[in-house]
Amino acid sequence: MSFKKRFAVVMALAVAVAGVGVKPADAAERSNAASPTFIDEAAPSVSGCVVSGFAVCDGMAVPSVENIIVLQGSEVPMTSESKIALDQEKAAEEAEKEAQKIADQKKAAKKKYKKALRLLAAIVYCEAGGQCYAGRLAVAAVVMNRVKSGGYPNTIHGVLWQPYQFGPIRQGKMARELGYYDQGLYKQPERSGSLKAAKDILAGKYTVVYNGRKIDLKKYHNFNGHLSNAKIRISGHDFA
Repeated sequence: MSFKKRFAVVMALAVAVAGVGVKPADAAERSNAASPTFIDEAAPSVSGCVVSGFAVCDGMAVPSVENIIVLQGSEVPMTSESKIALDQEKAAEEAEKEAQKIADQKKAAKKKYKKALRLLAAIVYCEAGGQCYAGRLAVAAVVMNRVKSGGYPNTIHGVLWQPYQFGPIRQGKMARELGYYDQGLYKQPERSGSLKAAKDILAGKYTVVYNGRKIDLKKYHNFNGHLSNAKIRISGHDFA
């Protein structure tokens, strides 16, 4: 006799014994409640595991078969392949966001640099356009030293437009030179030296040789035609 038939006979006897002294309606109800169901013996194997022959009763948990078997509408757990695909998709999204962030930062930095170069080149020409390279670089250095010092505004525009500091701002010469810069005139020989000095100072060049002497320009925050507390004179300006 097969296991299925033997189990059916045992269950039938148990129901019969339990039905002694019990009302017919209650016996029928209990019989229905205790009746097991079976997975068809013809059920297919999944991942090498045969699920046929297992009794499935109400409330009885059935052992899972490696992320595949679904009972009574439960969700199918995600397979390893699906999880890998989802992880790859998330990683791609994060990489795209990071790349966009870097691109935006580069764009902002480039815009900031162009703005700084424009202002520095114009003020250098206004203050030292006719001087040697060392004199032009020293003027650019004073502006940047003020920006970094903490005792002045922390932007080039703020330093230049600080009241009573730079004559070309008050006199309108700076506005005129900015217009010339926008017209491309700073690529021409007359103003290209001022553009070079501005580029060099933004690149971090603070050392210059003047009259055979090597000078560190990071020390100076003021310049003028004549300064009572001057530490050095370069071309037409005293620096302190």
